[in-house]
Amino acid sequence: MNEFSGASVAIAGANVGVGPAVVKAFAAQGARVVAGRLNVAGDPSHAELDGATRTVALDLLDRVSVAAFLDACAPIPGEPASSLSTLILVPPPVTTQAALDIGADVYRQTIDAELIGPILCIQEAARRMQAARKGGRIVSFVSMSGKTGVHRRVAPYAAAKGGLIAFSRVLAAELAPTSITVNVIATALFDVQVAAMHDPAEAIKGIPVGRPGRAEEAARAALYLASADAGYVTGETLNLSGGRFMD
Repeated sequence: MNEFSGASVAIAGANVGVGPAVVKAFAAQGARVVAGRLNVAGDPSHAELDGATRTVALDLLDRVSVAAFLDACAPIPGEPASSLSTLILVPPPVTTQAALDIGADVYRQTIDAELIGPILCIQEAARRMQAARKGGRIVSFVSMSGKTGVHRRVAPYAAAKGGLIAFSRVLAAELAPTSITVNVIATALFDVQVAAMHDPAEAIKGIPVGRPGRAEEAARAALYLASADAGYVTGETLNLSGGRFMD
């Protein structure tokens, strides 16, 4: 039997970035996957995500929408009872502009979408996990820009994701006694980004392993952090950068 068989896994941003691969990976391990679809420009498809038990529209800044998303993790008639065990958050695409050219309104919008929204979702999920008294896993994907600050023209996004990393560390310490772990996966260049790049070959030159990451590799990292094997791992930020960024 797969470790996640029958477990309820909520994936916010299932339709963006590495999200579809994460959905597929958890479904392959037997999880009941609720896929939260964000309304973002460039959504490649409105079809059902491969492996998702349910797909729902999700607005992370709307508490009612977040509650409905997590409510969708409730047991389906005829299936084994299961409470929310894992929340995965995948960020939408980022827009680029020089830091000094960006107005306060854009900074506020980005902070809302990329920090406040995820925090509201994490809060609601953590409360449900605490009430169930079965522990849980919370994993947020961010770009390496939120950790390193070396990427230009993404200042609002980097500020938001840096904030999410800090929030996750504090929350990890607070929730540790309840067996709820909180971790972050920081990604560099991945295959899902290459098609939109002007010069991917130049970017790949800076990666020691000589290639972009594969979405499936990001999904496997999420599987590990959501597994029982990672019960002693919390408050961490895992680098997935092919050696480009090392702590």
